[in-house]
Amino acid sequence: MMVARGVRTVGARTLVRLADMYRGLLAIVYAGLGPAGAYAVSAVLARLLYALLPPLRWRSVGHCRAALGRRLPPHLIAAVAAESFVQRIWNLTDLLLAPRLLHPGTVSRYGGRPPAAWLADLHAAQARRQPLLLITAYFGPFELLPLFFGLAGVAMAVVYRPHENAAFDRLRHRVRGLGGCELVPDHEAVRRVPQILATGGTVALVADHAAPRHGVPITFFDLPATAPKTVGLLAQQYGAEVVVAGLRRVRRSFRFEFISVDVIRPPDWSEAPDPIRMITQRYVRGLERLICTDPTQYAWAYARWGEEVAQRLAVEAAAK
Repeated sequence: MMVARGVRTVGARTLVRLADMYRGLLAIVYAGLGPAGAYAVSAVLARLLYALLPPLRWRSVGHCRAALGRRLPPHLIAAVAAESFVQRIWNLTDLLLAPRLLHPGTVSRYGGRPPAAWLADLHAAQARRQPLLLITAYFGPFELLPLFFGLAGVAMAVVYRPHENAAFDRLRHRVRGLGGCELVPDHEAVRRVPQILATGGTVALVADHAAPRHGVPITFFDLPATAPKTVGLLAQQYGAEVVVAGLRRVRRSFRFEFISVDVIRPPDWSEAPDPIRMITQRYVRGLERLICTDPTQYAWAYARWGEEVAQRLAVEAAAK
């Protein structure tokens, strides 16, 4: 048993090292190709990998069909699911391109600057020390949100989940920090986030998680789900405005635009019988609207309804 465990450990370490070497090679290749070439090459690699992994296809198609079956014709479901995986691989491409291409002098060339009116509102809220919660989903190049906000002069802290691969996590951390935003690992969020909101600061987080224990019962694209109480609790306790927004790619290239979907303010829930539920349901509806602006940019393979439901939907997709 100990020998088998040791073999698995050595094998896992070898795979991690190979992945790190592969990622380093891609960074060199992409630097030479430029954004258009890098996107083209990574799209080919993504489609090949997607074709070679039936369980991944079944999972993606099953989730996509469950969420969008009433919104899209059947023949488009598989195409959306496949394109979603390409977009996911482009997230890595973005991380490899960003350190060389994105800085204050070039950011306007690639988009990614919040619309002027929205940016003015954010700056005004921060000037009057209005606590803000910026909520997004696993949509588009969400890894670049902190970078673009920072380059636009929006001071914020960003909650993130460290990756198990230390080298990859350092890359993500470096890119996310290029705009100067504070990066808060999720294990420190319980302590740090209240401190920031209490002083009128801004916190950004991905709030598209299943919360089977003590979560708020909701529906996500008409399917039963749960959502964390965190956003509602923090908003109510600190009187924070909740901004639902995202970043998406434009024209399938290294170009980006912000989408602001909703702003939930304290007066909106002050008379609600259950403010936490009201805030949670409304921001989830906002995330749905964000995803519907381009469903191919959502990570459909992600188990938003929980792992048990994910496996059931994958089995159903495999049977069709």
